[in-house]
Order: sequence, then C-alpha cells, then structure tokens
Amino acid sequence: MDSLVLRPMAPQDLHAVLDLQCRGYPPPLHDSEAAFLSRMALAPGLNLTAWSKSGLAGYLVSHPWAAGDPPPVDALLAAGTPAECWYVHDLSVAEAARGLGLARTLLSAGRDAARALGLARSELIAVEGAAPFWIRQGWRPPQAVSQALAAKVAGYGPAAVFMTREELGDL
Repeated sequence: MDSLVLRPMAPQDLHAVLDLQCRGYPPPLHDSEAAFLSRMALAPGLNLTAWSKSGLAGYLVSHPWAAGDPPPVDALLAAGTPAECWYVHDLSVAEAARGLGLARTLLSAGRDAARALGLARSELIAVEGAAPFWIRQGWRPPQAVSQALAAKVAGYGPAAVFMTREELGDL
C-alpha cells in the first residue's frame, strides 16, 4: 500500500466514510451522515481519516463525553455534555490497509488530541467480537456495570462489551 496521509475528518469525506462503515458493520450499527457531522462539530480534532492514493484507508470517530454514559448508535450529539473521558465511537480500517498498523496510528493520533483537551481516560463499546482487539490496545471491561449502562450497551448488539482505559498512556 502506498503512503498514508492522516488528517481531520471533513464533510467532503463522508461519502467514503459511510461506504467504509457499511462494509465494516451490520446495518443496526450504522451512523447517519448527520450523526457523523455532529461528532465532527463537537470535536474536530478527534475525528480523523487516513488516505492513500487508492482512497480512504481508515477512520477514527471519537469525542469528549460523560463517563459511563455512552451515546446510542446514530445519536446526534450537541455541546454541553461533561467532558469526562475520551469516548472512542468508531474505528474502521479498509480491508486493503489491514495489518499495516493503521488502527494503532489512528488511535495514537486520537489519544494525543484527547490529551491536548485534558482528557485522561477513555471509554468505548467493542462490537461484533472486537473486544480482544481493544484489550490488546489497553482497554478493559470493568468488573461491573449498572443496569442503565448495560441497557445502553445492549443497543450496540448482543456481542457488545463496554470497556475503559483508565490512563491514556502509550498505545
């Protein structure tokens, strides 16, 4: 694969981003263009794309958010929610770019941007059997979750796992 260019996600990227999302996730886990735009508006530096000469190689969608309160799939986000953690909403790498370390590159850049905003911990919901990947990156399932949190996680599918990373050290 040719060299990659990492840059903030822009509205003109959304056609390619939505296409990659459709190839990587089943329909119940699809976010709309409006949901992506709301995340980009909330945290421009935490939503990244990686491009090759062939097109979009991958993307990261993340934002500051309230701890223990992940937003539902396809939710429109607005400013005003307490920024208690770096919430990693979506990470996707195109088939042709897998095995090149792109996921780690996107996460490292996102982590650096989250630290610059003063965020010191992270949360996410691993979907579609991705928990082992996230464990290798340093996220862990908490020992217990509330019923309210479990209900939110269930909205991401039967295999969804809520995970946290208490320190944003090296990835």
